[in-house]
Amino acid sequence: MVKNPNFEPFKDRLISLSNAGRIQEAVHVITHQHHLTPDLTTFSVLLKSCIRTRNFQLGKPLHSKLNQSGIKPDAILLNSLISLYSKCGDWVTAKTIFDSHRFRDLVSWSAIISCFAHNGMESQALLTFVQMLVHGEYPNQFCFSAAIQACCNRDNAQTGEAIFGFVIKTGYFESDVCVGCALIDLFAKGFHDLESARKVFDKMPQRNSVTWTLMITRYAQLGHHEDGIELVPSMLLCGFMPDCFTLSSVVSACAELGFLSVGQQMHSWVIKSGLCMDVYIGCSVVDMYAKCATTEPMEDARKVFERMPNHNVMSWTAIITGYVQSGGLDATAIELYCKMITQGDVLPNHFTYSILLKACGSLSNLEIGKQIHNHAVKSGLASVNCVGNSLISMYARSGSVEDAQKAFEILLEKNLIFYNAIVDGYVKNTSSDEAFKMFNKFEETQTGVDYFTFASLLSAAASLGAVGKGQEMHARLVKSGFHSNQRVCNALISMYSRCGDIEAAARVFNKMEECNVISWTSIITGFAKHGLAKSALKVFDQMLEAGVKPNEVTYISVLSACSHAGMVNEGLKHFSSMYSEHKITPKMEHYACVVDLLGRSGSLEKSVDFIDSMPFKADALVWRTLLGACQVHGNTELGKLSAKMITELDPDDPSAYILLSNLYASKGRWEKVVKIRKTMKERNLVKEAGCSWIEAENQAHKFYVGDTCHLRAHEIYKELDQLVVDIKKLGYIPDTDFVLHELDEKEKERYLVQHSEKIAVAFGLISVSKRKPIRVFKNLRVCGDCHTAMKYISVARGREIVVRDSNRFHHFKNGSCSCNDYW
Repeated sequence: MVKNPNFEPFKDRLISLSNAGRIQEAVHVITHQHHLTPDLTTFSVLLKSCIRTRNFQLGKPLHSKLNQSGIKPDAILLNSLISLYSKCGDWVTAKTIFDSHRFRDLVSWSAIISCFAHNGMESQALLTFVQMLVHGEYPNQFCFSAAIQACCNRDNAQTGEAIFGFVIKTGYFESDVCVGCALIDLFAKGFHDLESARKVFDKMPQRNSVTWTLMITRYAQLGHHEDGIELVPSMLLCGFMPDCFTLSSVVSACAELGFLSVGQQMHSWVIKSGLCMDVYIGCSVVDMYAKCATTEPMEDARKVFERMPNHNVMSWTAIITGYVQSGGLDATAIELYCKMITQGDVLPNHFTYSILLKACGSLSNLEIGKQIHNHAVKSGLASVNCVGNSLISMYARSGSVEDAQKAFEILLEKNLIFYNAIVDGYVKNTSSDEAFKMFNKFEETQTGVDYFTFASLLSAAASLGAVGKGQEMHARLVKSGFHSNQRVCNALISMYSRCGDIEAAARVFNKMEECNVISWTSIITGFAKHGLAKSALKVFDQMLEAGVKPNEVTYISVLSACSHAGMVNEGLKHFSSMYSEHKITPKMEHYACVVDLLGRSGSLEKSVDFIDSMPFKADALVWRTLLGACQVHGNTELGKLSAKMITELDPDDPSAYILLSNLYASKGRWEKVVKIRKTMKERNLVKEAGCSWIEAENQAHKFYVGDTCHLRAHEIYKELDQLVVDIKKLGYIPDTDFVLHELDEKEKERYLVQHSEKIAVAFGLISVSKRKPIRVFKNLRVCGDCHTAMKYISVARGREIVVRDSNRFHHFKNGSCSCNDYW
């Protein structure tokens, strides 16, 4: 057969283009040159070039041309084709070629094992490895590396250990870097055992920059960020320069640890190395500055972002995420999103939508949230797990539980994440009964529960004051094996203390193997709310002795404990120690606690002086606290000042009008009361209706003033009438000063009897076992007359009564209250 005289120049041109890295041009020449076909050598060179330059898609038309040519591929060409389709993710075609391969060699076996391992078919990879051994082939470093990679997960890790033993016997561990890297991954990813991974790394006789980067990256991925950073100087001393992957991992580690100075050094290295054009590194640097900002949040991160020459969805998502996570900058994040889709010509991905919906939830901006929801639907990303989860949370946080439920219902596949999100949404919207109903629904679907489920349901029980439901959840989580989970234990402490059983909360805390700052703060808060100030402060001292650093919330609890017990000097001492000992800058809530501390003790003028000395302008919370103290101590003038300041700062807050109205009513100045009520009516400000509830037979029973709607109303009022008779015999005298309405004395006394907390207690007496305390919960502060009556009822019926109002717990037993009447 005479060759076409143009063939050799044609062949030389193709190989020349391939060697120059112009593979796309070479493929174009082949597909458009119909009268000439490459030979076996040329096809082999071109396919290898496609694989080497990662132009995998260009290899497919080459394969098609090869089939059309009628040339019979040799072993080398078939191996290249297996490798090509493997790297394309097309394992079906790769396997078809392998199965048709009559003269399989070690390269063929290695290629197909690697194909299965890298395409999520680990079991098939290991089975093929065994078949290779049965065929009599002895594995080389590439086979071992591929087989070990297939074992880098929990399911196959034990098999990986067996292959590790095989590797040691063959001597490949000492001679090949690829095998060492695979073993590092086996221990890091398969066993989460970084200690063994490091031993492999340290014993490798040869390492390259890939090995160093791999070890640094695995440290970062498993949360050992500092160990990863510490490897960088050793890498440099060994003569290896960090690449974009190394630097990205180290910068991310600095972000997680808050190591700004080290992160800045890495940023300098990025610039010196000429890698600042790399989008992947740019995203890591943006994230590092966002998380490590010490002064103006996001200023440095924004500068890095704006200097990036090209932006893709990763960089836009990184800067948007930074603004959302910085707190208080959610509106800017949404502005950036608008810029991204209008000016950046970049389409958002599921991570972008997820973080944007979180921003809308934080802003409680339902309108924008719905717009972003529509964008996600049009993009086909609304059903992706993280987006669906964020949608449910966004609607729940925006107060639209119905929309949250709709977002949940339209999901085709409902997994535990979605169930947890909707349960948590119900809890956050005080729809705790619905949360338990949803829990029962997904229990029926046999969807497993996790610690987050139990933590949410315990929070639901706490908000209801349903200790029975809380105890039921406690029993279930013990059976499920979550009783030692730190987050669940913290939720248990909070649940029991908020449901009035501080002893049970303390038992959970004392049994915890490891306590974090949330655990300590939860039990301190519990003791503080129950009026056990000495216990709260004792635990706080134990916390400091244990070396646990308190946070801002811890100090709010400590200051509240001092305030509830009238420990003024102790409270002021702790307020001063916040910054001097722990570098915690007091916030508005801490100043409000001190105002409460001074105000409760009657030092109202000192409270005003303290407000004047604050480093920033007092908000409505601080003035509301002072107004509450003015009502207790009957100081009308300061009450007027406080109410004026509240209405200026928050004109739509009804509490200022109500507290001032109550203050005037207690002084008998009814004309002022009428004027305030008229103002409230004109402004459409509604007073929250007082209600009390009690759990009985695993169900919450709610009562309002003069409530007669309950099925057992007749029995309740019969018990209530008898109670009044019995406690009057013990010395109870109705205090009609607490009736803040212009009525005659008999009407006032009748009105007092019908207060919601008294009705709830009467119901408790006829429905709750005598062995258990009667636990009543009220949305407002307990009435002073009711407080006195409860002390007498505890004697008359020989029962312990626990009342949780909007401020604290009152434990009535044997005629006295845990608050020592200081409330």
